[in-house]
Amino acid sequence: MTGSLSRRAVLRVLGALPVLAAAGRAGAASGNSAEPALTASQRQLAFATAHAETLAAPLTTLAGRLPTDLTGVLWRNGPAEHERFGHRYGHWFDGDGMVQAFTFTGDSVTHRARILETPKRRRETQAGRRLLPAFATLPPEAVPILSPDDMNAANTSVLAHGGRIMALWEGGSALAFDPETLAAGDFVSWRADLAGAPFSAHPKVEADGTCWNIGCAIAPRPMLLFYRIGGQGRLAAFNALPLDPLGMVHDFVVTPRHLVLVVPPFVLDRERFAAGPISFLDAHVWRPELGTRVIVVEKETLAPARRYDLPPGFHFHHGNGWEEADGTIHLDLCQADDPTFAIHDLRAVMQGDWSFPSAHPRYRCMVLRPGGTAAVDQVAPPVADFPRFDPRRTGLRHRALYALTGREDGGWPLSRIDRIDPDSGAADGWTYPRRLIPEEHVFVPRGGAEGDGWLVGPFLDLERRAAGLSVFDARHLADGPLWQGILPYPLPLGLHGTFVAA
Repeated sequence: MTGSLSRRAVLRVLGALPVLAAAGRAGAASGNSAEPALTASQRQLAFATAHAETLAAPLTTLAGRLPTDLTGVLWRNGPAEHERFGHRYGHWFDGDGMVQAFTFTGDSVTHRARILETPKRRRETQAGRRLLPAFATLPPEAVPILSPDDMNAANTSVLAHGGRIMALWEGGSALAFDPETLAAGDFVSWRADLAGAPFSAHPKVEADGTCWNIGCAIAPRPMLLFYRIGGQGRLAAFNALPLDPLGMVHDFVVTPRHLVLVVPPFVLDRERFAAGPISFLDAHVWRPELGTRVIVVEKETLAPARRYDLPPGFHFHHGNGWEEADGTIHLDLCQADDPTFAIHDLRAVMQGDWSFPSAHPRYRCMVLRPGGTAAVDQVAPPVADFPRFDPRRTGLRHRALYALTGREDGGWPLSRIDRIDPDSGAADGWTYPRRLIPEEHVFVPRGGAEGDGWLVGPFLDLERRAAGLSVFDARHLADGPLWQGILPYPLPLGLHGTFVAA
């Protein structure tokens, strides 16, 4: 089924927890408790507005040597304009997006960044004030919204597919941008009647070039949207599945035959939202009695094949999924007991509060059996989020998951990069020094075997007040970075990205 979608803002959470802290200088061994506490100025740096709308500079080597065969571009995206016209957003996920390109030439890395001039931002520039609601913040005297793209901040991830490079949000369209100038282009419309339809920030691209994605629409009625896009960038199939109440869904899993959506009981209260004024986040309510609803959709028809009910939990991110011959599905997720960290902690960071009192996600495995039974097992005890895996194993059984991990000890919850065994939960990795905040690390394939490749990820050096980048051998994380470089300026913490090989 299809339809004309959403005349209200259809935004949803992007991202996952902030990536945490660590101390020491780049390239140094892990920090220790004797190091001085971070100052308020240092804490605010992680969520400060980028100090220029465009940035460009080479990275200076801090330690190690770049692999000469690592060539291509690490594309990144995230909220970067948190404060404008004297108004500061109240949640990490609200700021206008900044796309970034870290270009690897084999012997050097250069950085380019640009805040995207979306229709939302252009309209506010002309008005000289914040006009439009964000995911979790209402500006003073917000104006009405006629389309989800009216408030599209293009601030969550990047998709390179079908000859286009696109900045992704959650509640509306993908935004094409120029890979050379980084200038914003037009919103991508997959079909005329789907203009402005929600398009998730976590599409999955298979080896044959097929791109799968989902979306969550709230009008004309609550629906889950399913997209199949061919390798040339054209819509091949679409379906919409009614789901009421609609839960907050940020990610999904693909197997050889199915798409799997795990819907937490953090659901939209439509009456509360309609009564307003209220932010999209605050229109959601935690209803644990609903449990976690799991919907398995056939790829061939984009129609539901199975449903499961599991205990309540809240998550943003999945790793991989795979399927046994008998139809049993296994999938990774980083799940917390409830959404308090997203509601409270990711607001508190905007005020410099890094106490993180809430329970945060941990790495769990979900098993869905064809007979209707299912289970969720916690595999690894530490806090874990921003999971990635070798993309050559998309939809296939995998032996390694790479994630930011850490502890709930009153500081940042994610301070390590770990390789986790999905079967045993055994983890092996490297702890960032305390003054460095690592962000999502992306797996870049090298040889033919699973796990043969690099992990590439940014960090923010709170002591130097500068952003940097790490390159690890994915097979030997405990040995520390192969190379680390630093920029002459800081960057606000971003969310997601992708690596495009040269």
